[in-house]
Amino acid sequence: MGRTRSRCHTHWLTYREHMCSSAQTPRPLAPHYCGLGTNPATSAHQMATTDHISSPPQPASPGVGAVALSSAVGELLRFVLSSHVAAPDPALPLSLSYCSRLLEDDLCDKLATELAACAEEGRIPRPPVVAGAVGTPAEENDSRRREGEWEAVLREKGGELKRIYDAVEFVLHVQEPYFTQLSAGSKNVEGRLAAGNYNRITQGSLLLFNKCLLLEVEAVRKYSSFSEMLQTETISNVLPGISSIEEGVKVYRKFYTEEKENSYGVLAISVSKPQIQPYITMTELLAGLGYDGLGRLLGLANTSGTVPDGLPPPKSMLISSCMKLHKPTVKSCSLTDAARALAKHVHRSRDGWWGCLHGSDPKKNQISSEVIDRLLREGCWINIHLTQPNRPVFEIRVHEGYGARWSHDGLKVHLLVSCSFVDCGGL
Repeated sequence: MGRTRSRCHTHWLTYREHMCSSAQTPRPLAPHYCGLGTNPATSAHQMATTDHISSPPQPASPGVGAVALSSAVGELLRFVLSSHVAAPDPALPLSLSYCSRLLEDDLCDKLATELAACAEEGRIPRPPVVAGAVGTPAEENDSRRREGEWEAVLREKGGELKRIYDAVEFVLHVQEPYFTQLSAGSKNVEGRLAAGNYNRITQGSLLLFNKCLLLEVEAVRKYSSFSEMLQTETISNVLPGISSIEEGVKVYRKFYTEEKENSYGVLAISVSKPQIQPYITMTELLAGLGYDGLGRLLGLANTSGTVPDGLPPPKSMLISSCMKLHKPTVKSCSLTDAARALAKHVHRSRDGWWGCLHGSDPKKNQISSEVIDRLLREGCWINIHLTQPNRPVFEIRVHEGYGARWSHDGLKVHLLVSCSFVDCGGL
């Protein structure tokens, strides 16, 4: 394996005492989101355990060497969240609706980026600050205490994730249902063409599947054909659910021609599942941060009235609500809700922050759209909190204290003048 293998095994030595060479009984996992997303009962003719290949001159090889944490966190986070939504994990104390919302692209991408950066630095972002928001000494002390707890979790679990990914020697991809079968241990032999870097895989090599699942190689055996491999290894170990050798060969034939099979031969890679897994560590990291810690990573403020599992509505929904007609039943009025709200507040800023509202209704609508865009672009204080009478709202403010407030679902907008948060009902 050369220098790369030596380095990877040095990293892995710190974990070897925690390893279990036999597959453990895992918690239920969702069909892997980046595969075909098919049900395990689907015909295996639609699946394959090989990498995507589009007639290259040489068979595709697995990636080699350590995996950067930043390149893996996004896929790992999506897998953990989608698995929890499909089969709730008691170890992850986050609601299913919260996890479903987090799976939306904007939120998931932002959270993955922040998780990777904070895991590398071992620090949590500072809380958002805006004019007029002054916490009590007790609140500030509590905030610092929680920050210390979150940073301890980030250092411990982030460091563990980095060591896991540093120990990886080969990176592979499998589609469903085979990813789930590998994780559950019902599939313990992976068949590949004996070409390229696959020939470098040896006993003890650490394989990372779909950036989420770590497997250790128990043995590698070479065969002249897929038919011989399936017969010798037992087809149920290689392709669970396939009833005959002939059907199994058809699965591989969709990806490897008979000519390539005869030229290179076939490898049967026997694998087992270590106890330490990146998705388990990610679950522990998310659980340790909880709603408040994850909210901090997403840039959300936390106050006495904050909704613990509140998440921002999609930006597109916020913009769309501002464009609704204020009086849709009045033909002569084409003013939007945002323009009407701006008309009420434009004269109430001493420094002229709201600008000037003038001209026709379309012109006023354009000006108000620009104001909303500025708020969304420059907003530094974001909160989902309760107002009287106990209705949740989404609120965003710029540093000067001006802002906007939407209903929690993002369907109704109100603008806020610069004043104390108590006077404005922000807290």
